[in-house]
Amino acid sequence: MILLLDGTSDSRKLGSELISYGYSIIATATTEEGTEKLEKENIQAIKGKLDHETIISKCRELSINAIIDGSHPYADAMHENAINASIKLGIPLIRFEREMVKIKSDRIVYTDNYEKAVALAGKIGKNIFVTTGVRNIENYKGLLEEHNVYFRVLPDPDGIKALIDMGVRRASIIAMEGNFTESLDRAIMEYYGIDTVITKDSGFNAEPKILAALSLGINIIIISRKNYSWENIGHTTLQITKILNHYRIK
Repeated sequence: MILLLDGTSDSRKLGSELISYGYSIIATATTEEGTEKLEKENIQAIKGKLDHETIISKCRELSINAIIDGSHPYADAMHENAINASIKLGIPLIRFEREMVKIKSDRIVYTDNYEKAVALAGKIGKNIFVTTGVRNIENYKGLLEEHNVYFRVLPDPDGIKALIDMGVRRASIIAMEGNFTESLDRAIMEYYGIDTVITKDSGFNAEPKILAALSLGINIIIISRKNYSWENIGHTTLQITKILNHYRIK
């Protein structure tokens, strides 16, 4: 049995494809919605937030012989939990990850963290479009007084409330669920007069907004992924199956 740490649409697709190839998969989901999405793909789900001790106990309970970390590229806590559990259990850990953004431009600047991204945006921008989610919104508080900051977030009541509680105007909250097209992103940027975008390197999901921004001459600040030295990493189902076959895991 393989434990899939889920968190993205592409990891769910991976799980579904592995099952079709005869692999035994059980996946994690932190929310009811996540559980429903897995079940639609006929993937058995474990619901609830997992720290590394819980992952270890579930792996022992279910006789897991490999872990696939398919969580979001910026889910650093989950990556650390997966690494620690793999070491403790002595079983292979395979990272399934979206490839990084491949677009190159002088208007794209990479930063190591939120603090540097916000500091740079404050210097070069006035109307700033933030698409980094709500987990680190406190980093943007210092921009609100002298800049127009527009946040695109999931239409989740708790996330929207957190923004309002921080002092963000309701008119500056764009609550939408993707995936988003280049034309839609361009329309949003034009409507709000955006001159600077802050985003993450979420691979293909980030490319439409980057292309839209570049077409309008807008500066883009990308918060880089944390660098992990993965022993086993794949970007496609085929690459993952080759790694599983190497370990003779089915």
